[in-house]
Amino acid sequence: MTHYSAKTLKLALFTTGAVAVAVSAALAAQPATRRVGALTADIARAGQAPALSCDKIAQQALPQARITSAVAVKAGPFTPPGAAAGARPVDLPAHCRIAATLAPSSDSDIKMELWLPLEKWNGKFMMVGNGGWNGALPLPAMTEPLRRGYAVAGTDTGHEGGRGTFAFGHPEKLTDFAQRAVHETVVKGKALTTAFYGGQPRYSYWNGCSSGGKQGLKEVQAYPEDFDGVIAGAPANNWVRLQAQSLVANIANLPKGQSAVLGTSQFAILNKGVLAQCDARDGLKDGEVQDPRACDFKASSLVCKAGDAAGSCLTAEQAAVADKIYAPVRMASGELVYPGMAPGSEMTWGAVVSRRWDTGADTFALAANKQDWDYNTLDVSKDVLAAERSVVGTLRATATDLSAFKARGGKIVGYHGWADPLIPTENSINYYESVVAKQGGMAQAQDFYRLFLVPAMGHCSGAYSFDWISTLEQWVEGARAPDVVLAQHLPPPGQAPAAPPPGAVVFAPQFGTRTMCAYPNVARLQGGNGEQPVDWVCSAGPRGSRPDHSPAKLGAPISSP
Repeated sequence: MTHYSAKTLKLALFTTGAVAVAVSAALAAQPATRRVGALTADIARAGQAPALSCDKIAQQALPQARITSAVAVKAGPFTPPGAAAGARPVDLPAHCRIAATLAPSSDSDIKMELWLPLEKWNGKFMMVGNGGWNGALPLPAMTEPLRRGYAVAGTDTGHEGGRGTFAFGHPEKLTDFAQRAVHETVVKGKALTTAFYGGQPRYSYWNGCSSGGKQGLKEVQAYPEDFDGVIAGAPANNWVRLQAQSLVANIANLPKGQSAVLGTSQFAILNKGVLAQCDARDGLKDGEVQDPRACDFKASSLVCKAGDAAGSCLTAEQAAVADKIYAPVRMASGELVYPGMAPGSEMTWGAVVSRRWDTGADTFALAANKQDWDYNTLDVSKDVLAAERSVVGTLRATATDLSAFKARGGKIVGYHGWADPLIPTENSINYYESVVAKQGGMAQAQDFYRLFLVPAMGHCSGAYSFDWISTLEQWVEGARAPDVVLAQHLPPPGQAPAAPPPGAVVFAPQFGTRTMCAYPNVARLQGGNGEQPVDWVCSAGPRGSRPDHSPAKLGAPISSP
């Protein structure tokens, strides 16, 4: 926990006309001495009532920022702006909804929101992350922490829209996106929370996936005092090289001026072939590949032969493109750029390879400082290293020395789905192993950082549902390190679980609860139908990614200095 001085807290607790002073003093006190798990008079307690009204917070002055609104919201249904048609509203508790604009530079225009429970605050602070190029407030992701009693914050990272083109001619905005917007929101959010309740949060957490996973790791690396615990799902932390891999796959399937080589029907053929070869290797035929590292599938095995039924096989061109998508991307020197797609992920490929990949195109256009840069000209042997040395190199979060965060008692729970097409999974293994090497061994890394690899999960979700927040809380607050987590197995879309047999006394559900093991352990079936935790046991698994998808040496850094 990051602590403020008693003097700062007294200002927040006992003044009304001078609350602006309290907020400014709280900001000035960060960062301060940290004492993990030790409650003092300075620390808020769970259930602590607000010391201020919502309208009083609205009057406060913030350095390099201004509050644009502060509204007391009654308990009731909430539909986030931009929600899909027919989306169900979420019931939220009464809260003070604060909006602010932050301007740490002359070209900054960072929007943030902070939601503060008016009753039953749990005494804790959480910030949630973004996705892609991050040009919107993550309001949907803020609802669950608020429902759990958190003071919760989010930011648009300083721009609007889902393209990277905002950064042309605006280097300060790129800095905001890379890291400053998140850190500034943390600082302002904690200070306002402290002033509002008259006590600082007992614990502070980050929860993000994709770009949000990258943001969480960047916080750990650059601002280790900001959070006590971080949930980092499917992190896009190796940003430049990830975009190179996505573009290579995209160009292979969508040659310039031509239609796509692979489409939905070919993805299904590939997935069927993978499952036929690799599904049952874990002892359970369930439509999932438990550990794709043990699957040596090649699309060339599905090239049509005489007598094959129509729609059951691939042309030689289609197989060649698929094998290129599966393959790692390497420079001419042999250096790994990025791992390829994992076997079993085929049904999700379309998001990357069936349309123009603007996320990657914008990254390399910014690196070249050419808005009309043609991504079909990508030369991975030259352009990747040049981009990492350019302004977009700041978008990486690949530093391996996390010792400052560990020394403060910080914890990281990482997760990644094996069917993720947007951020191929083995990058997370390669990064984790680089941290292990820097820490001096697996045990030293696992003291504060655990990674979970999830079969059949796509990008950030799908196949299973988890309670990552409780997992992190129990580790940080209760010293219960997560060797395993339990996941609810979700039926495929449109499929209902089978009903129990008539008269059944004990029934193992078709879609029940499964055990996920912390890397490098893997779950192995020991009995049953796989839908109860007792059906699985965690045992030692292989270290590292598949040989071709790993750096030359286990634990080597995953990007250039």
